[in-house]
Amino acid sequence: MPSDADTNTKPPKPDAARASAIREPATHPVTINLGKSDVTLQLSDETEGEPLFCLGVRKSGSTMLHRMVKFLSRRNGINAVELPDLFFRAGYTVGEWSKYDLSSLVVPGNVYLGFRAYPAAFANYPHFRGAKKVFMFRDPRDALVSQYFSDAYSHSLPNRETEAGQKAAEAFESKRAKTLATDIDTYVMNNARGFENTLMDYAGLLTDPTCLTLRYEDFVFQKKRLIHKILQHYEWTCPPGHVDALLKLIDDVPEAEDQKRFVRRVIPGDHRNKLSPETIRKLNHAMRESLRLFDYY
Repeated sequence: MPSDADTNTKPPKPDAARASAIREPATHPVTINLGKSDVTLQLSDETEGEPLFCLGVRKSGSTMLHRMVKFLSRRNGINAVELPDLFFRAGYTVGEWSKYDLSSLVVPGNVYLGFRAYPAAFANYPHFRGAKKVFMFRDPRDALVSQYFSDAYSHSLPNRETEAGQKAAEAFESKRAKTLATDIDTYVMNNARGFENTLMDYAGLLTDPTCLTLRYEDFVFQKKRLIHKILQHYEWTCPPGHVDALLKLIDDVPEAEDQKRFVRRVIPGDHRNKLSPETIRKLNHAMRESLRLFDYY
């Protein structure tokens, strides 16, 4: 039987309950400069264990996935480090920052996320090879269609406060103008090789025992299942009420398509609605290796 104290205890107010579930990790700032501008990040003070990684492919549910992991990491005292986003805002391209040795930044107590291309430079870091990883992918034909609308309308621009950021923003604006002047069938064929290469760079993770592989199509309408898969793999916990709160943040399924929204259309198979049959045939041939390996037909 519960005691009087048990029965008389009032449940915490929603804000108090939310705060009690967040475990802010102890961190310290680290600033690096790779030749353009300073990048400052917070790293965990932890010295034991392994770091964690969350990896995605551009336009393949990566933003949803990273938002989930960042939310859940705060409930488990794990510091989230969004390396690609930090470099992007400072005006660095992926090609620029990924060629540097960043092994000193990969340390225990952190989950590294925001990756939309395989961090090849990390492959030889001992902390990366042994780390638990989560990786989400999507039918590349749908992802290419989504990328077209992102490049044309909705992709955010780098911060213009620095000279490097200003130049990067101008490059993105030029890319947007070029995309708007290109029809979607031409665009996807022009970008098929690059997307194929991105997916194939991730091929090794499909058989990596440390990696939980997630197919976008399996979870886009089952996000609670996706959350629990991630929690189980990282050996994290999250109160049921906070899982529900997370679902409210990420369960965005538009009632109607809006080409200028970031979340434009989530239904699998969109390439069949947007591309001509001839383009799909050519795309299937151009991307045959990744379609076979990632089991899309």
